[in-house]
Amino acid sequence: MASSSLRPDSYARNTLERYTGSSVDEFGSFILLCNFPRYVQDFAEKTGNTIKSGYWDVVHDQSSGISVINYGVGSPSSGIIMHCLSFLDKLECVIMLGMCGGIADSLEVGDIIIPTASIRDEGTSSHYLPKDVPAQPGFWINRVGEEVITEKTGKKPKNGIMLTTDYRMWEFDQEFIDYILKHRILAIDMEIATLFSVGYALNVPTGAIMLVSDLPLRQGGIKSKDSAKEIFSKYTDNHLQMGIEIMTAIKAQLTENGKDGRSQGDA
Repeated sequence: MASSSLRPDSYARNTLERYTGSSVDEFGSFILLCNFPRYVQDFAEKTGNTIKSGYWDVVHDQSSGISVINYGVGSPSSGIIMHCLSFLDKLECVIMLGMCGGIADSLEVGDIIIPTASIRDEGTSSHYLPKDVPAQPGFWINRVGEEVITEKTGKKPKNGIMLTTDYRMWEFDQEFIDYILKHRILAIDMEIATLFSVGYALNVPTGAIMLVSDLPLRQGGIKSKDSAKEIFSKYTDNHLQMGIEIMTAIKAQLTENGKDGRSQGDA
């Protein structure tokens, strides 16, 4: 039995402070999540703020109300960060700036995907929702994201169903590959379904802007050290800038229209 003196809210906030080396009062209302140090470093340079470190690295920009957190990789880390963030008093929304493996033939490295859902082939989300509940983003976040990206790039981002798995070496499992192809999966990653599910369960509006970083089912398409360096040099600054501009647009809309009708899964 849990200690009677320990409350979930105080425990979550304490964990967030320990893991980021910063107080909960420093967090902005708009959270950008990522898996790589490059995003945090670039955001610090763009905004002139310092990186604070614990188990996770974070940068808080008080002027924009945005905090960027590199929380690691995988489903368990996704569940922890979302659960902790849900106890922030002024939280408005969370957007993941993630990378994914492109599956659909129409995708190329560097493409942007706004997922409409993700199949829950991971373990953490089952602690928050029954397995038959789909993992979906806040659709109002998707709308804003699509508008901003289309205006910025001149073309609409890709949309579709992803698959989130905790199976790291799936590329060499033909049975798993057959499953992906049978279900017409657009792309694959290791976090999105968890983020969406925990966000829905804990009423945290959550979305994702995904960068196609490799094409694992094509000849020579699996990510390598060299190709990863190229991805970071060519695409991540623009990816981060998209996230910042989307958050700025969301903040403006919430200020203008209020917060009604913007819960996770709203059409």
